[in-house]
Amino acid sequence: MRDRWLSFISPLLLLLVWEALVNSGTLDARFFSAPSTVAVTFWKLLESGELLRHTSVSVARVLVGFVFGAAPAVALGMLMGIWRPARYAIEPLAAALYPIPKIAILPLIIILFGIGETSKIITIAISVFFLVLLNTVAGVLAVDGRYFEVGRNLGARRWDLYWTVALPGALPAIMTGAKLGLGFALTVIVGTEFLGSREGIGALIWLSYQSFNIDTMFAGLIVVALLGWLSNLALEEVERRLLPWRPAPRSAEPESALQQRLSVWWRATRPFSFTASVTPVLLGTVIAAFDGAFNLVLFALTLVGSVAIHAATNMVNDYYDHVKGVDGPNSLGPSGVIQQGLLTPRQMLAGGITLFALGAAIGVYLTWISGPFILVLGILSIAAGFFYTAGPAALAYIGLGELTVFLFMGPVMVFGSYFVQARTADLRIFLLSLPIAFLVAAILHANNLRDIEGDRSLGKRTFATFIGRTWSNREYYLLVAAAYVTLPALVLTGFAPAWVLVACLTAPVALANAQKATSDEPRVLNTLIRRTAALHGRFGQLMVIGFMLAMAMQRLGVLSGK
Repeated sequence: MRDRWLSFISPLLLLLVWEALVNSGTLDARFFSAPSTVAVTFWKLLESGELLRHTSVSVARVLVGFVFGAAPAVALGMLMGIWRPARYAIEPLAAALYPIPKIAILPLIIILFGIGETSKIITIAISVFFLVLLNTVAGVLAVDGRYFEVGRNLGARRWDLYWTVALPGALPAIMTGAKLGLGFALTVIVGTEFLGSREGIGALIWLSYQSFNIDTMFAGLIVVALLGWLSNLALEEVERRLLPWRPAPRSAEPESALQQRLSVWWRATRPFSFTASVTPVLLGTVIAAFDGAFNLVLFALTLVGSVAIHAATNMVNDYYDHVKGVDGPNSLGPSGVIQQGLLTPRQMLAGGITLFALGAAIGVYLTWISGPFILVLGILSIAAGFFYTAGPAALAYIGLGELTVFLFMGPVMVFGSYFVQARTADLRIFLLSLPIAFLVAAILHANNLRDIEGDRSLGKRTFATFIGRTWSNREYYLLVAAAYVTLPALVLTGFAPAWVLVACLTAPVALANAQKATSDEPRVLNTLIRRTAALHGRFGQLMVIGFMLAMAMQRLGVLSGK
């Protein structure tokens, strides 16, 4: 714990010393603006939208350049690692070109491609390419040869060895290369934006320097630092998901009583399920940004409010399921904090109502900003969450659970998140919400599929108990398949950009889940719930990334040739 405090205290101490030195006149305020002054300038730039405009341009350039550099590097690196002639032919060339400073080749790139967006993206792509390529080759070569031998003995062809041995084995090295490449891309983009660019965080820093606007220059530097930190966090999360077999680092220090208490409350909210509320908010917001409307503060409030209502719903549901006798000591579904005596039922209910109040308070503010339509959505959402299990005709007990989740964690959340940003919404937003609405309904249906026998014995009537196990299995297949049919249809009809089809990369996971749905074993079906939640999260996140890529292309005019 002391080490953690040191990690906060050391930068805070630096800022305090810096502030004191500037105020005492030891440091010249003309060249070293006080941190308090920089903070005020930072907020003004954020409020005016200027900082977000420059940041979005830089992020778009880095994102597009990273994809164009990393994707071919991984493909070529895998080939070089598996096929010796390719390695001998290309590796010397790569080793010779890699050390050349990429900024140094910028003039050549400008001669070939002009001074527009293309040259900046190509510079970033080249910077990322060699780092990812060399790390990928090293990663494949580090894979134990016995794994390839076993694969060949089992009849694996070269393509099978590529996907099932080389790629998983090289993933740690690939992720290391991606982290290095992304960090290097941020360095390169700032340098390239110094030259002949009017937009981008590098341009903001350079133009501020030229006009001796030191406060703004420091604000730009802070943004670069934040981008580096956030990109590293994002890649660590991607790495954690891609490499689940890697043990997470654990602290050797025992948890304090406060930490243990907070851990129990956190568990009571069932955080693994938050993908069902985070994903639609992300999707609605990114569609609004794609359409030209984005406010960071409103996005943060929408996200916190939606997750608060979702967590409150989970806690209130656990309370009423316990009171009605649906959840017992051997139940697999709930958080288990009531059954294990970690929280009393009354504490659980109080916690849920408190979180509903938090969501309502945020909703009132968003209503004041965006209009009464948000108030209507908020009231309906809280009512749906509370009466999902509360009352004599609870929605989950009369076969309306899937429909409620489909509506409120699909169209309503996407529609509301979009409306908060754009102050309007139409049929297109409803249609774009459908793929993740089908998948979020599949999460609940997997839950009902697992509990079908228990619910029948307790008199709880879900849609699964109405239609039986055979048709329930078919309904699960239908819900998952609908997501993969709807998405291409939205692209073909022009409602969504083609980049969102990247979400279809999750199809193998969907097929594996469908096979698990045929099991009658409750514990297998219990894993199906988490796997379906993970599928929903990955599918939605890739849709979000698809919109971001399309937005980056649109912003930079790459496809239009501007």
